[in-house]
Order: sequence, then structure tokens, then C-alpha cells
Amino acid sequence: MSQKAKRKKKAKIKKVSFKDKDWYEIITPKLFKFKPIGEILGLDNTVLGRTVEALLFDFTDDFNDINLKLRFKVINVNPETKKCETIFIGHQYTNDFVRSLVGRGATKIQTIQNLTTKDGFVFRVTTICSTIKRARSSQIVLIRKISRDILKEFAKSLNHEKFIIGMIYGEFQNQIARVSKTIYPLSSSKLIKSVLISFPEGIKDKAVSPDEQFEIVEVDVKRSRKSEIKRTERINVKKFVKKNTHTTNNKKEETSNFD
Repeated sequence: MSQKAKRKKKAKIKKVSFKDKDWYEIITPKLFKFKPIGEILGLDNTVLGRTVEALLFDFTDDFNDINLKLRFKVINVNPETKKCETIFIGHQYTNDFVRSLVGRGATKIQTIQNLTTKDGFVFRVTTICSTIKRARSSQIVLIRKISRDILKEFAKSLNHEKFIIGMIYGEFQNQIARVSKTIYPLSSSKLIKSVLISFPEGIKDKAVSPDEQFEIVEVDVKRSRKSEIKRTERINVKKFVKKNTHTTNNKKEETSNFD
């Protein structure tokens, strides 16, 4: 037999024409008030499982939220109404915004941890804390421990709806900064990324307001003499911020004069 006869015949794949496809409207979960965020083209079986991104700005109309992307995954398709139900699967800040968080001469303190909420949702959360100036290794260890412990306490006591609100609206990062600044002054503290790893079946979202109140989490911080700020390292934060804003304003004036 010839080699051509030995070769298995490839199954012909039927191409789907553009006319056979339909537009499906993407509906966010109840946590985001079932807001439609766009449309996708496809078939019933091809639309299922797709991921869609939207900006937090689309929900708040606040330009401070334009750097935060929310991700949703299609979990159910209604062929009659042409609408897709989704689930929140994570968030992420844009790369240029993350790069701007860490200034020259500062220390970047990053933590990545898996957190299980009260109702069994597992999220992988990435946190970044940036100091005003360079911190010592003992101070870095303490700040990293603070961010881990605070997020663990929130995950144990909150359902996934309120946990998501705390991540994307800045409540968790504010509480991390509140405790960490007693170790070393921070210029920023952000939960830059989250990914939904697993979730129990049959659980539906509940409506939670972005203005929901959170309890203040206290963390037991065991300080050492090495982690204490020395007199030569002490920073007047107000003067430091004023100095930086003054230099940036001067640069803007120089560029405007040049133009």
C-alpha cells in the first residue's frame, strides 16, 4: 500500500457561516445589579465558557476606577432571550498603573496567597505595598505578614460577595496600609490582582452595596529592635509629599514653557 493510503483521512470540519451565528448579551451577576456589559457573537455551545472584561469605571462612573479591569465568565446561556449569565472570576489593574505604584528608591513588597471565604470560594490574591524609601528586610517581613494576616481574617469572616466588594473598592488595602504604616511609611497599598480558583456549585450571588461597612481588623504585630525605624531613617511624610509635588509641578512648568 502506498503511504497516501496509510494516512488517515482527516475528518472534514464543517465551517460555521456568519449567518448561523447570533449576538448574545452579557449580563453581570446580581452583585453588580445584572448590568449588561456588551455583546458577543457565536453559537450556544461556543459562547459558553467565554471570559469578558469590563472596567470598574463602567459601574461607578468614577475616573479613579478606570485602571481596574473586572473579569466575568459565561456560565449559562439562554437561547430564547439571547442572554448570558456570568460569574465574577477576578480583577486586575493595568500594567502601566502597577508600574507607577513603585517609585525610585522605594521597596516593593509583594504577597501572593490563596484565600477561602466563609462560603467556600477560593481566590488567589496578589497584593503590593510600596514604601516611600528603601525599607530593611526585617520591616519587609513584618509588612508582608500584616497583609497576609489581615486578608486571612477577612476571608474567614466574609461571604464571597462582600469579599469581592472589599477587594475592588479598596477597603482591604486601606486596612493593610493603616497597620503597615506603623512599621514603615507607605506610598501605596493595592490588591492588584485576584483570580477565582474554585467555587461550590449551586450558590447564587446576593446583592451587596459598595458602601457596605467593614469591621476594623486588628493584627498582633510582634516587633523586634531590627524592625524599628531608626532616628536616621525617620521621614517627615508631609514634607516628603510636598517636596515631590513641588518637583513635579516645576517639571510641568518647564515642559509648558518649552512648548
